[in-house]
Amino acid sequence: MKKFLLISVILIVICITAGYFALQREVLPSPALATTPQVTTPILTPPAIPKTTIAQKQSLIESLPLAQAAQSAAAHYEYSISLPPYSQPLGKGDFDRLNPNHFYAIEMPIEENNEQVSLSLNQYRFVHPATIEISLSGSQFSNATATILNPTSQQTLSTTRLKESDGIWLGAVDGETTWPQELNVVVRAKPSSAKAVALTASIRYYQPSATLLAIAEPYPEQADLIIPLQLEVKQSGTYRIRANLFTSDGTPISHLVEKQKLSEGKQVFNLKAHQSVLAPFSEKSGPSQFKLKTFVIERMSPMPGELAQFGDSKITEYHITDFYFDALEKRPYQPSAAERQRLDYLQKMAGK
Repeated sequence: MKKFLLISVILIVICITAGYFALQREVLPSPALATTPQVTTPILTPPAIPKTTIAQKQSLIESLPLAQAAQSAAAHYEYSISLPPYSQPLGKGDFDRLNPNHFYAIEMPIEENNEQVSLSLNQYRFVHPATIEISLSGSQFSNATATILNPTSQQTLSTTRLKESDGIWLGAVDGETTWPQELNVVVRAKPSSAKAVALTASIRYYQPSATLLAIAEPYPEQADLIIPLQLEVKQSGTYRIRANLFTSDGTPISHLVEKQKLSEGKQVFNLKAHQSVLAPFSEKSGPSQFKLKTFVIERMSPMPGELAQFGDSKITEYHITDFYFDALEKRPYQPSAAERQRLDYLQKMAGK
């Protein structure tokens, strides 16, 4: 639905923008009008618009590249719905999917010496008992400390001194079960030739809502390879679990994502890999080998204003060693009725 809304918005913006600029050109004064003396008597009623001008405006609007934009949008959407949403192709350029918990460094320039200091953390989202690892670089410091703050109350929750190692100042803080979800990491340091600096990073720290304990042996089901995840659920709710599938040598294959309602206790959650994404990486004869990793376990927000929760995993990487591609049905993914209806709407806009 989000893809369809985005495409519709793009089309509307294209049409409105093009129409606006086309009509704007109509109101620009022509050379003949520019040389006409101005009339000081106020005009009480708007002048009548000649029929030829109206026809010209209609012609301009009709000539806008709506059909071309709609054709491009329809083609893009048709391709996107030909792929199962639960098993999307994955490439080396899909950085956010390959690194879903990446922390983007906080940087600050130092005016006195034209240096730039950088604060990095090992990740953005932490699930207890994960450790917050801190790295400061970019200058020669005489000392540096890191403080974990509650951003709401400004209460200090933990403080540690960073230690220098090969020009980088490092530190680590163990999380606590009493911490709130939203935290600030404030690093204060004294460069040797400049004033003291302070860098602040915002992070999230969660108590695990569910834990991935094990993965059962995958099995074929029609056109999908089913991968059963075994979880211990601490908070019931609707869960969205993501993971990435790779070849044995680390080549990205597919981003797997699925939603499922889970009750508390031991539960099974199935991820699926479609035959269309497995085909280029599967052996023609004999077993294929894959790796599944980068697990993200999310308990989705049940209502506006309530934050999502996250779980953890006891498994870093799972190896699929004896998958036979011939066991899967070789049929393409079939879009849903709603997806086909949206495609039909776009194709009609494109004049098809």
